[in-house]
Amino acid sequence: MKVYILDKKRKKNVSAEIEKANKIDLANLKKSWLFDWNSLYSKNSLIYKLSYSDEIQGFLNMLLVDEGYYEMKNLELAKSNLGRNGNFQNVAGCLIAYACLLSFELNKGNYQGFLSFTSKGELIEHYQKNYFAELVYREKMIIFPKYGKILIKKYLNIGI
Repeated sequence: MKVYILDKKRKKNVSAEIEKANKIDLANLKKSWLFDWNSLYSKNSLIYKLSYSDEIQGFLNMLLVDEGYYEMKNLELAKSNLGRNGNFQNVAGCLIAYACLLSFELNKGNYQGFLSFTSKGELIEHYQKNYFAELVYREKMIIFPKYGKILIKKYLNIGI
């Protein structure tokens, strides 16, 4: 899926791609990633990468928790995109919006459109403020379908 991320140096949107990551992508990663993405690859995981100019800018892992129910298990940006001084803006937003889209496609029944995930404590407020996430228990958060649709429209430029 084509998405647009803001190149802060050039001050313009550039076209990037979200697609499934394969074993070769994960095996060739440098040690600069916090998660060992290669070890997260399993039959119950769907791992996606956001790439620009053949460089991976971020990863998303959707984990099958129960039949018909996936949650966002891992999300990581390349170190070069962290914080206000990162190279690209909207990488996290695009990946979270894509996870919302997947929650409509993969989740069944009463789970359809609900994106759940566990947040690190220091990021809870960030997810609430920027992605409409609601804290439901300890560090467990949910983005409800109506807000997922807003994120999908904003970051992926599609309606659902």
